[in-house]
Amino acid sequence: MSPPEGTRHNQVMSFPSLRGAYDAVEREVTPRIEARAAAGGRLDAVNARLLHAVNLPAGTDVNRLQRQTGELDREVRRLTLELAARDEERKEARGDAGTARSARRPVPGSP
Repeated sequence: MSPPEGTRHNQVMSFPSLRGAYDAVEREVTPRIEARAAAGGRLDAVNARLLHAVNLPAGTDVNRLQRQTGELDREVRRLTLELAARDEERKEARGDAGTARSARRPVPGSP
């Protein structure tokens, strides 16, 4: 027995209207993209616009993010090295001061 006409089951199961809308958009867009590609237009720019239209990153976005990530990585490395150098300077300064103090005061229990 099939569900009554107009129920949710029939609405979900009938996709012809969605398919028709997709086909109509494809018929309009495809010739334009092909014409730009054939005329020497940049297909990358067209692809980027289409991807952005559906809120997806284009290749140029990914490249920019990779560049920014590389810059951040280099900056973090530089800061890490700078902090390590400062720590080393502090240890050396404490070591020199500690040596000067130990020369003045004998350590208890030492010969």
